[in-house]
Amino acid sequence: MPKALPAVGLAACALQLLDFATKILIKDHEVYQPRVGSGVQNTHLLRAVTHELYRLTEALHEYKSRRTYYEKKTGKLEDATQLLLRLCDFTPEIVVLLIDGLESAQSKCEGVESTWTNLREPLMTVWTKGAISTQKKRMQTQRREIELALLRALKAYIDQSPEKGLSMMNLEDTQTIHQQAWQHEAVEAIRTNDWKARNKKHTEEFCKLVDNLVLADTEARFRDLIFANLHFPEQDDRLHSISKPNDESFQWIWNSQQQGKGSFPVWLGDSNGQNVFWLTGKPGSGKSTLMKYLFRNEELFPFLERWSGHSPGILTGFFLWNCGTDLQKTTIGLLRTIIYEALQDMIFGPLEEDPSIVQRIFAERWKQFSSYGGGIRPFNLSELRTAFDLLLSDKTKKFLLMIDGLDELDDDPTNALTVLLSASNRENVKICISSRPSVIYQATFKDWPSLELNKWTKRGIQDYVLYAFDQNDTMFNIPAEQSDGTEERAIVNTLIEKANGVFLWASLATEFLIQSTKETDDVTTIKWRVNALPQELEALLIYMFDNLDPQHFLQAARLFRLVDAHGYPSLLPLTSAVHTDTRTALEAETRPLTVGEVLTRSERMRNILVFKCKNLLSIFEALPTDSQRTSVEVADLAHYKVNYAHRCIRDFLRTYEMRSRIAKTTDYENFVEDEHWANAHLWTLKTLQPRDGKLAIWDALADCMEYALRLESNDDRVRLTYLDEVNATLAEHLVNPATPVTAMDFPPGATVNSFGDIAVLLNLTKFLTIKARSADKKDLRHAMEYAKDVRTRLYAGGLDAFLGKRGRLRESYERVDADLANLLEYHTRSSLKLGSPKITRDMPEWV
Repeated sequence: MPKALPAVGLAACALQLLDFATKILIKDHEVYQPRVGSGVQNTHLLRAVTHELYRLTEALHEYKSRRTYYEKKTGKLEDATQLLLRLCDFTPEIVVLLIDGLESAQSKCEGVESTWTNLREPLMTVWTKGAISTQKKRMQTQRREIELALLRALKAYIDQSPEKGLSMMNLEDTQTIHQQAWQHEAVEAIRTNDWKARNKKHTEEFCKLVDNLVLADTEARFRDLIFANLHFPEQDDRLHSISKPNDESFQWIWNSQQQGKGSFPVWLGDSNGQNVFWLTGKPGSGKSTLMKYLFRNEELFPFLERWSGHSPGILTGFFLWNCGTDLQKTTIGLLRTIIYEALQDMIFGPLEEDPSIVQRIFAERWKQFSSYGGGIRPFNLSELRTAFDLLLSDKTKKFLLMIDGLDELDDDPTNALTVLLSASNRENVKICISSRPSVIYQATFKDWPSLELNKWTKRGIQDYVLYAFDQNDTMFNIPAEQSDGTEERAIVNTLIEKANGVFLWASLATEFLIQSTKETDDVTTIKWRVNALPQELEALLIYMFDNLDPQHFLQAARLFRLVDAHGYPSLLPLTSAVHTDTRTALEAETRPLTVGEVLTRSERMRNILVFKCKNLLSIFEALPTDSQRTSVEVADLAHYKVNYAHRCIRDFLRTYEMRSRIAKTTDYENFVEDEHWANAHLWTLKTLQPRDGKLAIWDALADCMEYALRLESNDDRVRLTYLDEVNATLAEHLVNPATPVTAMDFPPGATVNSFGDIAVLLNLTKFLTIKARSADKKDLRHAMEYAKDVRTRLYAGGLDAFLGKRGRLRESYERVDADLANLLEYHTRSSLKLGSPKITRDMPEWV
């Protein structure tokens, strides 16, 4: 089957827009009334409809930018394709009239509670029946012309000889499965029936095929929106952060005779209703490491097939993380991940499941989406539970769920336990769960097969200690003729015994011992150090801190505070945040770093974490699952993040004693974490690296504003110098010919001309109060129009994807400040009438 031509995708997008817009004006198109509690009220319908029209228009603009890129590479397109492209380009100009009408209706109906049977009713408050009829006819005519142009383009594609070649905007990575299938069907029908655009019957038959294309594209776009709502960027970070397990250390897990009754491999193949396996053990005993080893391990499947038989199997799971973001430690995040991963595997994996499964398990949202473009709000726990239950209800499929760190939950654990235990009652579901042996989990899982990991880790700890010593030149640096190895083995055995099955204790103690050892040390000295190590994990951590060099402790304490203040930061910004001078970014030039500069910074930070922080903080690579590394580039290193090596360490450092000790060490009053992070984010903004012709600028820019607002909230002084530098940096990026503004990830809407546009959009009130007097009137007017346009396109809550968890920026964006609006309006006037009142605001302090 030939690949789908991008011109087909372009036409499908334009036809979707016209199809949706035309529905709005048809009397018989009833508005789907959401169920009570679904989160959508009638007064929000106009916003949802307008937003959907904007989204479809943006998709057309995206195709247009791809076409421009293609034309530059290959030259002129064929006449049939050129006509199709021109018609598609003109489509938004027709639909924008409807958008304007809906926005006017929205203003008129604001605050009025009404129940509309169709969307013509609110539109009738601003348009006449004649105007509605005219608009509908224009859109129907435009649709017919696009359909005819598409028929001609496909006909030309068939008639074109392979030698000459046909350029139908053949871009890479823009085809979709349904468009490919539709194109194949359409081409075969045109070829078989010799359809011609001049024949009315032929065009009617072709239009029926087009209806299928529009429906398939609408369904595909709904699936994409559902997947986007389910997915979150940190979804796999915990899995990535766990050190790669040593395969040999866990080979025993497959030996059912060694484990005896209720062993893991026996449980995998069991069909007697024992559908939960509980992996437990002391904190730090390596539960997550074993779960990572097991997750999608090929050795699972022979055992699992004894249970699943010939039924297709789905293996999915989630690694909870209490040191992470809210979604990484809640039941909502757990369910979103499991549903997302399962659907992706079912639809795009070997099963090739019918994609309409997404519409079935999210039926309520699909009805809203197909009716008025709704159903894209954030998920709540109730509907996720329903979707999860529907997903598992297909008895023809077997599901293995692997849930790591259930004790890492930050919400009520009974929510997750209720969902998981209910799922385990199904014959087609098995669940492997790991957690600490807390009371609630002991009570819940006491009758299920289980394994206490710390009783099985002695061999793995031995392998780790021997390997670590072997990699270090200073350990046991004794000529063979002077030692028979007895004392060395005794030291290793002492470490193993003291670890008592806790891998974390073994790794911290071994690395601490190695770093403490000098080339001149003999075995007796090393033995004394090993004996001095406390056996309990918390006591070991205290011992490590007591033996730290004061300067090392100071740097480690600052890093702990920086990480706590940020969540878990990316590695590169942290290399700037650790600077004692928080104004270094103000003087830095705006340019990408070289690979050498990035590697130098990264290596320096790695050394600090290893030798000064004693591996209590670790670096991990949160590489997206669809990424493939081809070379060492600056952008690649952006995926590296820093967090606590283990939750036990984070919890220990948050005890009252350690918090007090860290605060005293770092001069609590004078060490302001937000100042360091403000400096780091400005440095990040200045050193942004374009990739594939695009510049991901928004996050760095938003972080700069967030931290400027945080500092402002502390002392009520605007960080004017800092924001002026943010302004200057953005200006440099905007005029860089390598990355035009269209290649930057700003919120959808009008083109960004300056930082003032962003400042008005996000209501940087005090900054604008200072700047409004000297601002160019034309620039200020553009900023106000830009802010209005973006807010309209995103409507209620639509900026969530752009603001994320930036609390101060969100507060600022949501603030209604009529006085500021009046002030900005006042300063945009080209002339003032005599006697017009002067609008002023108290000038804020700034630094």
